[in-house]
Amino acid sequence: MLSVPSRIAMQAGLILGLAVFVVFGIVPTAGNILISFTNYTSLPGSSTDFTGMANYAALVTTQLPGLLASLKATVIFVVGVTVIQNVIGLMLAHRMQGESKSATALRVLAFMPIVLGVTVVGLIWLLLFNPSGGPAAEVFGWFGIQSAFFGSDTAALPLVIIVQVWQNLGFTMVVFIGGLKAIPMSIYEAAALDGVNGWTRFRRITWPLMAPSVTVSVLFAVIGSVTTYDLIYVTTSGLYGTNTLGMLAFNSAFGATADLGFGAAVTTVLFVITVLLALPVAALLRARERRILG
Repeated sequence: MLSVPSRIAMQAGLILGLAVFVVFGIVPTAGNILISFTNYTSLPGSSTDFTGMANYAALVTTQLPGLLASLKATVIFVVGVTVIQNVIGLMLAHRMQGESKSATALRVLAFMPIVLGVTVVGLIWLLLFNPSGGPAAEVFGWFGIQSAFFGSDTAALPLVIIVQVWQNLGFTMVVFIGGLKAIPMSIYEAAALDGVNGWTRFRRITWPLMAPSVTVSVLFAVIGSVTTYDLIYVTTSGLYGTNTLGMLAFNSAFGATADLGFGAAVTTVLFVITVLLALPVAALLRARERRILG
């Protein structure tokens, strides 16, 4: 039984956490939805009127080509980031799970991009892939290949995917390392006695028992990539086929038109898509956990 002071402290913590969630989660979301039903622009001297579903109607009529292009870019971005980030993250985790000094140093290096921040990461990659004398341009030039990289319609989106993966790879690696360390060594020892090693050991033991870590990593990758806009803004400003839904919302609200009402409508649609995508993915991954782990 908890003492009275402990119960009071726990209740106070719950109330504080709920208050923070309401203030920084529920209130901004509700405000965004309300703004989506107006023509609010924030421009000096402009009036704000209730327009009902006009912004949403524009999304599926006059703005439909842009919406479809953004959906296509978002799907490619989300699938590319989720697959590549988890595959490479698992490979790194498998190699860097030891306690040696070299493994620790490599883990720190892999995690560093998260600490650097989006702006620094974007600028680093812009300098590396500067088409006018950047290191990547020099290397590609040796093979007679020229590209505008982040200014190319064919290369920009793959490069943004690579940068997103590079920045968040450390987190994925840490999640998978935790999953690997949670597997009892006795299972591997028993498998070794039965002659099970290499790929078979990974496929039959490691991969199934890492199901909870896979669930966490995939969900974070999906949700994070669906809502990403800042890294894209720094590197391409949403141009050259990188105008995902997040960038469409940002450019609509804070671009030349400053149409916050329309931007809020896009953000609301993005929120709904994120929920509709995350819930089935979470359900499938949880079902996989129950099927594997019992």
